[in-house]
Amino acid sequence: MQFLNKTLISLLFLVSFSSYSADSFCTGEVVKLGVGRSGLVYVSGPGGLPVVYLCNLQNKDNNVEVESCKAMYSSLLAAKSQKKSVSVTFNPSIESCSSLNSWTYAPNLNWIISE
Repeated sequence: MQFLNKTLISLLFLVSFSSYSADSFCTGEVVKLGVGRSGLVYVSGPGGLPVVYLCNLQNKDNNVEVESCKAMYSSLLAAKSQKKSVSVTFNPSIESCSSLNSWTYAPNLNWIISE
């Protein structure tokens, strides 16, 4: 029974890690970060990201809940103010960080990770 539990836990860990590691990472310092009067959040910089819209602080947008958007914005703001590296991840993967179209929604946004 104990072997089965360890095996199950290992399997769950591998599944979780493999889905996390399948993300495309855009990593680096935040160059631009802004919020529009409608609550729309944009960012540029990490990994060569052009200015892209992430989410909205006032309503669910780009498949991101408001509370998640607030946390993402907070993480980005802290990283920018401290000149720290941050990763913006996408799942499923994107071609490259710099290949995203400027001033459009970032497709498949997944995580904001402070380094």
